[in-house]
Amino acid sequence: MIKRLQSCVLMFFAVCSLMSCSETERNVEPLVDPWTRERTPVNFRLESQIGSAVIKNDWRNDGVGSIHVSLITGGLDMSRVKINKIDFEFPESEYCPKASVQAGDFIDLSSGSAQFTVTAYNGETRVYTVDYEQFTDPLEGTYVHAPIPGILDGSAPQSSMVIIGGWTDAIVMSTDMDKSWHWGEGYTHNDEMDNTLSFMLTDADPETGLTRGTTVNFAGDNGAYANYVYNNTYDVNAFYRIFPTGASRWAKDADGNIHVYAADDTDYANELYVVTYLSAGTYTFSTKDITIEDCAFMREHVTEEVIDWNWPDTRWMVDNIRNTFWLMHKSSDAPAEGHNDMIK
Repeated sequence: MIKRLQSCVLMFFAVCSLMSCSETERNVEPLVDPWTRERTPVNFRLESQIGSAVIKNDWRNDGVGSIHVSLITGGLDMSRVKINKIDFEFPESEYCPKASVQAGDFIDLSSGSAQFTVTAYNGETRVYTVDYEQFTDPLEGTYVHAPIPGILDGSAPQSSMVIIGGWTDAIVMSTDMDKSWHWGEGYTHNDEMDNTLSFMLTDADPETGLTRGTTVNFAGDNGAYANYVYNNTYDVNAFYRIFPTGASRWAKDADGNIHVYAADDTDYANELYVVTYLSAGTYTFSTKDITIEDCAFMREHVTEEVIDWNWPDTRWMVDNIRNTFWLMHKSSDAPAEGHNDMIK
């Protein structure tokens, strides 16, 4: 029995020896305080940025990261885009990382992206690549007039100006050139039909996305704008003019209405009037159906009814004006060349 016990003890020590029961140094990395390795921005914002930046790290490669932003590029020098904010969690901490750029610096996004480096407290680095997508508004772009034949007289000179007016139960829809003899040289809408409308997006609310920008009504080859004076007597510019001559400003509300401002009203404080954008389709206004082939800009007017049983053309072209339209064609999604020069 004693011999058998001795054999068991010897076997136990032999197994322990084979299984390395003795203490040996293990291959274990030393623990590192994660705060000393922190390199992730919690906020990053560029000028003309809409919404929050999307900041990502690559779990497969701890030394790289990406930042994606949405920018309004109209009027921006993409080779010199200002950094408005770059923030890290607990900025007062001794472990706060250091970035190679800071608020007030500029980055070059002319190639589509730019890079900067963040260095952790312990010296580890991460290179972030910043890229962007263009924030756009469907209104932005270049428009030309899209004239149609006369509505009351198919042989009338073509025009892109449509008027709906008249007193109740006597509504008329026509182009301004359906009664062309009422307009003299320098007064007809045809003086403006070779013009180009250009819209540029320059600003948006970073939270709501509501947009605003600038408009340029470029004079065409004839260098002229329409002056709507009916029979050289009645000034109806306040009704017929859809967008101002030269430069102006616009802002859109939550319903998509276009609010028009003077060019020098940089605070958008004093609205001139409201314009409605109409896409292709058939619409009914004041009992009249109007078909839009491409798009149109429309103003709605409220006036006291003036009834004249002599049935003059003034009953809808001067008095009782209800809706005025410019029929347009969008020729480009980009503002016209020279837009910024006109605003300046």
